[in-house]
Amino acid sequence: MRRVSATGIFAGASITQSRAWSYKARTREYGFVHETLNYDKHFKEIGQEETCTPEFVNTIAEECGKLCENTLFPLYMSGDQEGCKLDKDNYVTTPKGFKEAWKAIVEGGWQGVNGPEKYGGQGLPPSIAMLSKELMATANWALCMYPGLSAGAAVTLLHHGTEQMRELYLRKILAGEWTGTMCLTEPHCGTDLAQVKTKAVPVPGEDNKYKISGTKIFISSGDHDLAENIVHIVLARLPDSPSGTKGISLFLVPKFVPKNEDGSELSDKRNLLCTALEKKMGIHGNATCQMTFEDSEGYLIGGPNEGLKQMFTFMNTARIGTAMQGVAHAEMAFQNALSYARERTSMRSLSGAKNPDKVADLIIHHPGVRQHILFCKAVAEAGRCMLYDMAKITDKIELAEAKGDKKLAKKLDNELGLLTPIAKGCITELGLEAALQAQTVYGGHGFIQGNGMELIVRDARISTLYEGTTGVQALDFIGRKVLLAKGGELNALSKKISALAKANMFKSGSIGANARALFLERGTWRLAVYKIMAGALKDKDFVGSAATDFMMYSGYIVLGYYQLLMAVKAQEKIDAGLDTDGYYKSKVDTCNFYYARVMPRGTAHGAIMMQDAGSVMKPDADAMDL
Repeated sequence: MRRVSATGIFAGASITQSRAWSYKARTREYGFVHETLNYDKHFKEIGQEETCTPEFVNTIAEECGKLCENTLFPLYMSGDQEGCKLDKDNYVTTPKGFKEAWKAIVEGGWQGVNGPEKYGGQGLPPSIAMLSKELMATANWALCMYPGLSAGAAVTLLHHGTEQMRELYLRKILAGEWTGTMCLTEPHCGTDLAQVKTKAVPVPGEDNKYKISGTKIFISSGDHDLAENIVHIVLARLPDSPSGTKGISLFLVPKFVPKNEDGSELSDKRNLLCTALEKKMGIHGNATCQMTFEDSEGYLIGGPNEGLKQMFTFMNTARIGTAMQGVAHAEMAFQNALSYARERTSMRSLSGAKNPDKVADLIIHHPGVRQHILFCKAVAEAGRCMLYDMAKITDKIELAEAKGDKKLAKKLDNELGLLTPIAKGCITELGLEAALQAQTVYGGHGFIQGNGMELIVRDARISTLYEGTTGVQALDFIGRKVLLAKGGELNALSKKISALAKANMFKSGSIGANARALFLERGTWRLAVYKIMAGALKDKDFVGSAATDFMMYSGYIVLGYYQLLMAVKAQEKIDAGLDTDGYYKSKVDTCNFYYARVMPRGTAHGAIMMQDAGSVMKPDADAMDL
């Protein structure tokens, strides 16, 4: 774990220390989560039981794990240090090794895992793709953003593109020959897309062809040298469009316009340019671009002025992917903080020497250090379980749509929609905190480059900002998903949580105690919803001031549900005498830690969210700096 080199300089010595960081694909986790969530039954319900066997899932995890450990992770730090470069001809080059890594991803078939077989994909359910995405996200977040954005472009074209678009662009994306991006933000507007100014002018005499002009910023994976073409999904306005979000349309704009139907020949001239690369706090291995469109050839996706609705397909995919980033960083933080704490010695344990043969005890024996590490573990594992449960819903939505059952698809989409802002908002905040807590385990070594901790912190920070900040997710959750929906989906979620608590609340030991705690907290949570609804009728600012705390409070309860769900399954294994190495006991212990040290945070959020908006809105904005 520790490498020390000493170089004598003059009469003294300069000691340079560096501590290796590492990544191990903990593939056992996926089998446990699948068992906890009864994935065998789920795969049977969606008609995938013959393909998605436990052995198959394990093989997927093992093979993707090898790719991540051997190819992607070794490029994480070097990619961050080198970053992307924009040359004088407006071409972007990615860090050394990224092109080879991309080739390995493509050749392994990972880009088209859950794409329809009709368009060259493997036809596996989205939940299987979730597994490979998490492994890659943890091993190298900046690199995995390239296939991640491509997956969002693919699902957008699948749901809203023309058949011609799917045959050409979707097929190329699933094959990994081309990649995709999402182009929303402009210099003057981010979340408020009503201010979008990019224009789309119809080309006279051409069917569904437009000239796109404008500037988009913060475009992740906007330009690079990994693939021969990039497919941009762009929001723009038609000349006669109404103002606001009702006048936004969605367009496909390729970097190079195909010359023929199968895309085997591309135009020599670029259709748009990357005119700047952002200098960022983190994710240096991913190109965050300013894209300039000047009469760029584009094609309308869907109907005129329906773009925002269609783009939500992409945005929701990206939001779940960003929630996965929270899990990934918490997992990486946990693994490395634990390894460091098992090697680093400092002081003696408060309860007596634990390593008497050493000059000091390993820091893993100090309660404060353990608390940091267990927090990382609890966040990663509960967040993972939540996202894999959401993946089951996505599987069911795809099946319902394939069968033409629009009513069921809508119901399931509403269920997923309720969980999405909680996952994106809460898990990313906790993932960032996990990175910070792991950094604290390292002390001063966590602040310097080369040990990985400051890199994880820098990369984790963006997860709470892009695809809608935590505050934006909170407003979406409390506004559209709770108040406007009159608590419908929230009631269903509450019943699900209540059912688990009731089924276990009379059990002995920690399972019963935690189930009772969850049941009581769920009751307080439901009461708070009615109070917020009443408060919203009197003061709209009350909703805004309560939103983030309400979402975080909800998140702690929901993650508590998944912690208990895992603990119940683990206890079953223990009672059956199957815990030969302590793995299942660690799940129960992590649940106990969560309920004792993390879940109580929700109480503070609950108290804050019920305060009136006066303390926030009464201070004079013009006098704040006086």
